[in-house]
Amino acid sequence: MTDLANLLGLSIYDPVFWMPLACMAAFFLLVLMGAILDGFDLGVALLLPFAGEHRDRMMGLLGPWRNVNEFWLLLGIVFFMAIFPKAWAFIFGVLYWPMIAIALGVLLRNIAYEFRLRSTGWLRRFWGTLFFTGSLCMVLGQGWVLGKFAVNFQEEPGYELFALLIALSVVALYALLGALWLVMRVCPSQGSLQAMAIKWARRTARLGATGLFAVMAALGLSNTGIFYKWALFDTLGIVLPGWLLILSLFVMIEILLRHAHKNDWLGRLPFILLLLVIVLAVAGFAYSYFPFLVYDELSLWDSIDSVTTMRMLVWGMAFVLPVMLVYFGWVYGDIFDKLR
Repeated sequence: MTDLANLLGLSIYDPVFWMPLACMAAFFLLVLMGAILDGFDLGVALLLPFAGEHRDRMMGLLGPWRNVNEFWLLLGIVFFMAIFPKAWAFIFGVLYWPMIAIALGVLLRNIAYEFRLRSTGWLRRFWGTLFFTGSLCMVLGQGWVLGKFAVNFQEEPGYELFALLIALSVVALYALLGALWLVMRVCPSQGSLQAMAIKWARRTARLGATGLFAVMAALGLSNTGIFYKWALFDTLGIVLPGWLLILSLFVMIEILLRHAHKNDWLGRLPFILLLLVIVLAVAGFAYSYFPFLVYDELSLWDSIDSVTTMRMLVWGMAFVLPVMLVYFGWVYGDIFDKLR
């Protein structure tokens, strides 16, 4: 870190150096919280067309967190826009259509969920279908964004196709997260729903693992600098065990799913292991891109516009973030509990 500060002509104690780092760490925390806490909501929604008689029960399980889950996406976008306006201008210009898909998905999800609560009969089924459609749009948009980052925004047909394939694999990962949450959450008296969720999880686990490793492959093959960053002797001892750990966690999830119906803890473990996979994946992506926001184009320090604005946001973050974490710890306090 000292070498990087010297390269920029700054001291590591200079606010211009450490404030962008602190803000980026806070942003990745928001990304991680959104991927987990909004992720299981999206995952359950993606499974609705296959739920049959359990569809209403699955929608009801989302009720306590349905509205607050959208908070993470909104906060993350506003925070990124305020801290790194130059990077946002570039990214939004390149990722216009994926952002539109995400915005459309958020709109459809919120409208459909509220109107479904107040409808009956075929109209209730229509709003449920619209809720699934909005969730699919949102997940595909997020996966498309991830895919474009993985191929470094290259627009040749092969890269575009690969980005879309990554988007489809993200759908599988979200469906896996939703299925594992159902396995953990569903009460024993609803054994048929739990058995169905276990079947969904086993079908999506391998697809999700394939997609995650496809993202890693795209990062290395599309960006020479990232490939060499991984392949250096000093870093290979960290990168290779990280990949092996992620692969091992997916194998453990699949093994544990065979016994998830036996007791509460065996039902919780696959979900907890997938959360660890998500943490490792986000950390790996951050490590690969650092110190850039747009690889080889815009670093953290190139992307800021006003040091005064950043200083205000850092102080605000220092006060708000602990309160926010305590509040959401209370809101999501029973997310791991079996619903009796």
